[in-house]
Amino acid sequence: MLTSITVQGFKSLRDVQVELGQVNVFIGANGSGKTNLLEAIGLLSAAADGKIDDQALMRRGVRVGLPNLYRSSFQSSGLAERTVIQAASGEASFKIEIPFAATIREAQLPYVTQPEAHQATADLVRDYAIFAPTTPVLRGLEPDRGQRAPVGLAGGQLAEAVSDILDTKQGTLGSVELDELLELLDWVESVDTVPPSREIVSPSVPVTRTIIRFTDRWMKQHSNRISAYDASEGALYVLFALVLAMHPQAPALFAIENLYQTMHPRLARATMRLFCRLMLQAAPPRQALLTTHNPLVLDGLDLHDERIRLFAVERSSKGPTQVYRVQVSEKVLQATQEGLSLSNLWVMGRLGGAPDIF
Repeated sequence: MLTSITVQGFKSLRDVQVELGQVNVFIGANGSGKTNLLEAIGLLSAAADGKIDDQALMRRGVRVGLPNLYRSSFQSSGLAERTVIQAASGEASFKIEIPFAATIREAQLPYVTQPEAHQATADLVRDYAIFAPTTPVLRGLEPDRGQRAPVGLAGGQLAEAVSDILDTKQGTLGSVELDELLELLDWVESVDTVPPSREIVSPSVPVTRTIIRFTDRWMKQHSNRISAYDASEGALYVLFALVLAMHPQAPALFAIENLYQTMHPRLARATMRLFCRLMLQAAPPRQALLTTHNPLVLDGLDLHDERIRLFAVERSSKGPTQVYRVQVSEKVLQATQEGLSLSNLWVMGRLGGAPDIF
């Protein structure tokens, strides 16, 4: 897996280095630069595949912009002369340098002069993608413009992906017992995937070849089966997260933007806890970068495990993005022993900002 990512001169990332774990959570205000970090890896991924152009960037979930907007530009320090993005896996690394004598799409992309070392790291980032699920796409109401396997960047083909790993006879979804999933979704008695039926989907609603069907435990028989169109959106986001954690076709390295924004706090916490467990059990290993605005997600993180890492992201007084790792310190331990959770500490301002707060 990647052990670090270094970015210089890209958007708000004037000079940032992040030491990565297996599950990496970035929390910060809107506009702090979380997405910029994910997109920098997307740029590196496109280069690893041999070409940086609009199609290559969009396939990875990177917002396509004008070349000059990729370039760091601050009132205090002026324009960056070049963008440098480097990923490391142990001693091996893969780097691109983009000088701004040419546009970003015309520039030559010199790689590090370590053919064997950089190729192994390039392979790690080549299939990387930034997923940003949306409710209409998860419900099957809108097409996914970023189709990939096993699911699209916005959640397209979720039903097919769930069907691939769902075994109702064995009572499992991938490596998860269905009973455990149903504990998360307490209104659901059962879940399966079936061909579309007008018994549970209105003729006015578009359908795909396969739909997810939920049985509501509280409703009367014959009125208790509903499709993803009528189901709670939180259930769809949970299934989406579990697909990326377990599906054999999911990328080995991926990012998810704001997965937990639609979830009830308790559901977000429990889903994060389950997601981390599945990621750490994955074979072969896979690695995730997640962004969130929901502090309750933090309570699902075991920061005593070095493989799980939390980062606070903010802008300095002069504009550049700064990324700090939040580690378990004596102050944090003492606060949690006093009954405060990580989410409480974040809301109180005791987990963000400079490292000495930790």
